[in-house]
Amino acid sequence: MDEERYFEEIESYRLLAKHEVGQNFLIDRDAAKGIVSLLDIKEGDRVLEIGSGAGSLTYFLSLTSGKIEAIDIDEGLIAKLQNDFGNAVDVHYGNAAKWDYAPYDKIVGNLPYYITSLIIERALLLGQNAKTMAFMVQKEAAERLLAPMGTKDYGPLPILISLVCDAKHAFTVRRASFAPAPHVDSSVLLFAMRQRDDKLISKTYKLCNSLFLQRRKTIYNNLKNYLHDGDKAREILASLGLAESLRPEAISPEQFLALANFIE
Repeated sequence: MDEERYFEEIESYRLLAKHEVGQNFLIDRDAAKGIVSLLDIKEGDRVLEIGSGAGSLTYFLSLTSGKIEAIDIDEGLIAKLQNDFGNAVDVHYGNAAKWDYAPYDKIVGNLPYYITSLIIERALLLGQNAKTMAFMVQKEAAERLLAPMGTKDYGPLPILISLVCDAKHAFTVRRASFAPAPHVDSSVLLFAMRQRDDKLISKTYKLCNSLFLQRRKTIYNNLKNYLHDGDKAREILASLGLAESLRPEAISPEQFLALANFIE
């Protein structure tokens, strides 16, 4: 399959892009190839592509030695990819917000803005066997996902990312690289996954979601409400050396992990 011709065909799909599901087809071959190369796919790796669209990433995934699966909710595009790649790629109709991520070694996707956080949350919590994940997201979303402690965007998902992987911004993809072009540039994020205690990570994430519900309250007040016990909240914070006056954004991911572990 000729690479240049294939991407010309993808560009011709611009008028078929469905705005309601965030479709913007990647037409920059170098960007698509670069994203796939980040995964360092080895023979036998089971790889999942989330939101295969018109096949920009799928094209380069199909050239690797991995066992490639792709999911999308656009039945017309699924039929296109099944025709394009045959047995080289196992293409499924599927909802990424409900997919089982546990079986995969590598996970990749160009994520729609409106469900970026939901998909990344699910992939990180349930993709416990994955070694690497690479996601292309809107630049502003990437900044929020990697928000450091003490900033307004620091919260449960940045904490989860920090605890389960080494995350970095790999490169920027300009808006002109898509058809139709979105209003903003995109960032490619690379997650190198670490071994973790899945039960403790889930409990920590649940705790963070609760303690950040009222982020302007002190950690003592939030923890007291969470435990329904002010004395116990005070005792736990003292044991961990955390001042009662701290607010959630002033507590590190490792301290949240220790807090969840202590409560457990």
